[in-house]
Amino acid sequence: MEVSYHGLSSFRLKGRETTVHIDPPQSALPGLARSGRDIVVRTEGPTDPAKLRQRDGHVQEVSGPGEFEVRGVSVFGLPADGATLMRIEVDDIRVVAAGRLQRQLSEDEIDALGHVDVLVLPVGGGDALGAVDATKVVSAVDPAIVVPARFRSGGAAEYDPVDKFAKEMGLAEGTWQMQPRLNLSGPPAQGDTVAVVILEPRAS
Repeated sequence: MEVSYHGLSSFRLKGRETTVHIDPPQSALPGLARSGRDIVVRTEGPTDPAKLRQRDGHVQEVSGPGEFEVRGVSVFGLPADGATLMRIEVDDIRVVAAGRLQRQLSEDEIDALGHVDVLVLPVGGGDALGAVDATKVVSAVDPAIVVPARFRSGGAAEYDPVDKFAKEMGLAEGTWQMQPRLNLSGPPAQGDTVAVVILEPRAS
């Protein structure tokens, strides 16, 4: 599976059979249906049965709490104060997208999420978690890999730079660099510490 970052809470999970687009901008949707193997997962908004239903020429869209199975992809939505944490399983790899999460998770919520391979988490403050609180969520969830989102890139001055989160996670300045993508051939091994993978925002 290939993970790429497209700014704010938008990510793409490219699996062997299906590509999942997490929180893409609405303007990007018309081109997604070309392959017929794409689905959209949104961390905000209620479940829309019309968008969830498979229709020719339309991308299936999953949102809201509940359990869903779409094109071989398992999706579990956990409500969290106006947003939905989405646990997405592609090629046996469990990714949790936290969207605009603004608070710590309860023990019950962490138990409901279960094992997490990759945690995609806001870190830049503003309308979601900042670096310090994000680090606490990482410690509580204990994923194998954390991928930061919603940080300052380009002109997004309302967010803090990702450096602040990297420092909170114990990465010394100059010891890390942004990567264009994260490639996983299978579930990552759980190490003694959580691996931090900082992806470079891509325009498309």
